Amino acid sequence: MPYFVAMTAHSSMMPVHKSNLEQFGDKWTRPGNMVSNGAFVLEDWVINERIELVRNSQYWDNKHTVLNEVTYIPFESQTAAMNRYASGEVDITSDVPTAMAPKLKKEQPEAYTVVPLLCTYYYAFNTTKAPFNDPKVRKAVSYTIMRDIITNGVTQVGNLPAYTFAHKYVAGFDATQPDYSKWSQKQRDEEAKKLLVEAGYNEANPLDIKLLYNTSESNKSIAVAIASMLNKNLGAKVELENQEWKSYLVARREGNFDVLRTSWCGDYNEASTFLSLMTSDNAGNRAFYKSKAYDNIIDQALAATSDEERARFYDQAESLLAQDMPIAPIYYYMQARLVRPTVGGFPMNNVEGRIYSKDLYVKAK
Repeated sequence: MPYFVAMTAHSSMMPVHKSNLEQFGDKWTRPGNMVSNGAFVLEDWVINERIELVRNSQYWDNKHTVLNEVTYIPFESQTAAMNRYASGEVDITSDVPTAMAPKLKKEQPEAYTVVPLLCTYYYAFNTTKAPFNDPKVRKAVSYTIMRDIITNGVTQVGNLPAYTFAHKYVAGFDATQPDYSKWSQKQRDEEAKKLLVEAGYNEANPLDIKLLYNTSESNKSIAVAIASMLNKNLGAKVELENQEWKSYLVARREGNFDVLRTSWCGDYNEASTFLSLMTSDNAGNRAFYKSKAYDNIIDQALAATSDEERARFYDQAESLLAQDMPIAPIYYYMQARLVRPTVGGFPMNNVEGRIYSKDLYVKAK
């Protein structure tokens, strides 16, 4: 497994100090109790306000660490983060408000930064019950989604239209794009209408579905846009249902939805982190998709002894997903954020979204 080393960089493999856990129990992460092996150590933690780190003089590569202090600030809203950036209190934002993206890109080009992020935004169809137990209905809905409108007109931060599940910039795999990705939107719409009629839906019996998403301004904007597309092209009745995160997780787990907004970010930089998700027994299979053929392809991919052979199996898996359409890929994430021009060391080749403070520094004026 050539990507094994990359997998070990996942946070679940990071070591913790055993005697510390045994001594302090659930308070082992509090300042003064926590023992860590990074370039910084925990100085202070005010819940929902800030996390303060100070330089770790015992870090193995301390001589190459430049910063002496780092503060992380959690924000409930993107607007609050932007306001703190504008006041000079924040040097790097985690993202930018969608509506402000074009303005920020134009007015602050030296700070506006966009890099690929190893995540795919998609809708999962509940394949266990009508109407989405019929692949014709799933295809009809997927074909009708105007991905370029979502990326250019709704999200506006540089996201890329997606027609396959694994992110476009995942290492070592370039998926063959499905036929419908090359059609014009008119062709997709016509095929979608035809498939829906074949599935038994028409003006007298319109498609009537619920679209569930977790509460967020961006998710709502996307859901409203897609509901409009489905109504206009397919005459579908789409009820939007938003839930706070905890309620959403319960509904997602129990299958209390017709269509579900979801996303996946790679645990490591290799296509299997996406494609293995759709195997029958995977807990992350939001569509409850079960296909022996798909499972067999993934088994063969994971048993392959060369990158080339493995990529061929991954391509077959993507082709089967496009054929069965248990999910509708919508876009590949591109992470837009503001990075103050005085900050150096920000990684531009950063698909896994990892930014290590030990690599950052403040440029001399």
